[in-house]
Formats: sequence, C-alpha cells, structure tokens
Amino acid sequence: MALSADTYIKEAEDVYEHALREYEAAVEKGDQVLLRDACEKGWLAMVKATDALFIKKQLEPARSHEERRERLRQLATKELEVERKGFYDRLGARGFHLHIQGFYDGMVKPEFVKGELEKVGEYIRDIVAT
Repeated sequence: MALSADTYIKEAEDVYEHALREYEAAVEKGDQVLLRDACEKGWLAMVKATDALFIKKQLEPARSHEERRERLRQLATKELEVERKGFYDRLGARGFHLHIQGFYDGMVKPEFVKGELEKVGEYIRDIVAT
C-alpha cells in the first residue's frame, strides 16, 4: 500500500515537533547530545517533507539522498513553483547545516540550530502549500 502525501507531511510535522522539543531541552540542560539529536530530527523532517512533495507530484518517495536531490533538481526544471521555492537548494543547505555540521560534527551553537529549525518549519509549510 502506497503512503499518501498527507502521511508523509504528518510524519514530517511530528518529527519537527520532536526536534523543537529536543532543542528546548538541550538549551535548558546545556546538553550537546540533545542539540545534535534536534539537528538530526530537523533533517529527517526535511527528508519526509520532500518525499511528500514527490507523492504530490505523482512520483515515488526517493530511495536515497542522491535520488532525492536529483529528483528535486529535475522537478525544478519542469515546474516553476518548485524552482521558485528553491526546494533543491534549501534541502542541500539543511542537509549540510543540520545533518553534517549539527549531528555529525557537533559544530553548531544553539542560536544557529534555532534558526535552522525555523527554516525546516518554513520548508514543510511551503511543501504543504505546493
């Protein structure tokens, strides 16, 4: 049974809410591990929201990050709204800042993570509106 775009959006929103709660707890406790976990959940929310976009466009969810990037790039060449909203660049930026710098490298400060997580929320809202 194929999942719906709404199912992916709901998962993205749920994971995003977990990211925000972990961010708040990380700041309150001064816990770098929780901050890293908040970054990774923010990244997962981006992935799920992107797959929701694919389903909305009658495509299958991506099987890899490479496929996800390539599919977004291709969609942007065919659909003005996808290009105008910069989904390809936004996914790449959050992947770098949240997934690599935040989760893997632990090289981010709380105020930076807060701004990146706000961008995740904007991304999800833009995909819902697309």
